[in-house]
Amino acid sequence: MDRKLILSIAAIIFGRLVINITKRFPYPFVSAIATNFGVTAASIQNVIALNNATGLLSPVFGTMSERYGRKPIMLAMLAMMTIMSFLGAIFADYGVFVIVLFAFGIGKIIYDPTFQAYLGDVIPFHRRARIMGTAELSWAFSLIIAAPVVGFLLDASNLQVVFLFLGICLALGTIGIAIFVESDGKSKDERKSIKVINPITAFQVIRKHPAAVYALIFAICLTISHEMFFINYGLWMESSFDLVLTALGTVTVVIAIAEIIGEFIVITIADRVGTKLTSMLGMLVAAISFAIIPSLTFSLPVALFGIFIMFIGIETAIVASLPLFTEILPDARAIMMSANMGAHALGRVIGAFIGGFIYATTDGNFVIVGLFAGVMGIIAFFVMWRLIPVGKAKVA
Repeated sequence: MDRKLILSIAAIIFGRLVINITKRFPYPFVSAIATNFGVTAASIQNVIALNNATGLLSPVFGTMSERYGRKPIMLAMLAMMTIMSFLGAIFADYGVFVIVLFAFGIGKIIYDPTFQAYLGDVIPFHRRARIMGTAELSWAFSLIIAAPVVGFLLDASNLQVVFLFLGICLALGTIGIAIFVESDGKSKDERKSIKVINPITAFQVIRKHPAAVYALIFAICLTISHEMFFINYGLWMESSFDLVLTALGTVTVVIAIAEIIGEFIVITIADRVGTKLTSMLGMLVAAISFAIIPSLTFSLPVALFGIFIMFIGIETAIVASLPLFTEILPDARAIMMSANMGAHALGRVIGAFIGGFIYATTDGNFVIVGLFAGVMGIIAFFVMWRLIPVGKAKVA
């Protein structure tokens, strides 16, 4: 791999690291942010939910790079987020906070499929899992960075200083993309020759290829299973161990470490044993863990270990699927990857609803939640095993 490409990939990964920090920083500090604005914690949780819901718009906006080029879109998203972050630093207003977080969500849902498509364009398939797995480390490390840095800034000052910090980091990411990523922008004539991509066009492209449809079904089932479990595990730990803050604080560290291990598994073995097999086995481990963990009420360390193994499995399944999915529709990678992001967002919405409904209607029976999550995980496993080939299809 030549030096220019290495610098290009490094700049893209740094940009994504900062974008992921904007995604994850509010979670541990809901109470502090609510106090900053004089609103309820539920109000901040609703803003976070709005940020998550932007993922449903990925198929609408995430395919722009097919028409305008990968670099211009990545550059535009980082620049937009930089401006919004500085606005958040200037105006200490709850309404501005809502707009800034929504803009952060939009920036992520456009940047992510664009950079994934870029890596699919420039990295041979037999090396792609290693590079994409390295890029996915930015997700785990964003939490490791966000928790202590944002916590220190909030303790020493206020949320506006946090937005100033984010704005500076986003500006550095913008400069990095501008300098180190080679231009692939389309000329006016080229843009005119490319059919405008809208959600209907994207849906038609996906619909024509069964492998692409099954890939999205896998993503939806995986995310439903994970979200059903994740939306309720805090309540389960509260009722089972009576150690809410201690347990959840420990789980934050456990989750980050598990995510890093899952990503390193993909980096080290997926190109050798196959991305499909790696994803499939990760999903199987996660599905079994969903079913077993609710019975581990006899020991907090054992329960945390079970959650640790589950997150390794789920992260391995997700990250290994990305390089596999970039090769399903190589002539329309941004369409495929934005649809994949939309599928994950839809799975989160469905999973949160079903998980909350089951927990409420069974009087908090987490065993039933775990079994349902396990079944959805097994369905995802079989879809990957039987219905998703390691191959590609040409876009008609």
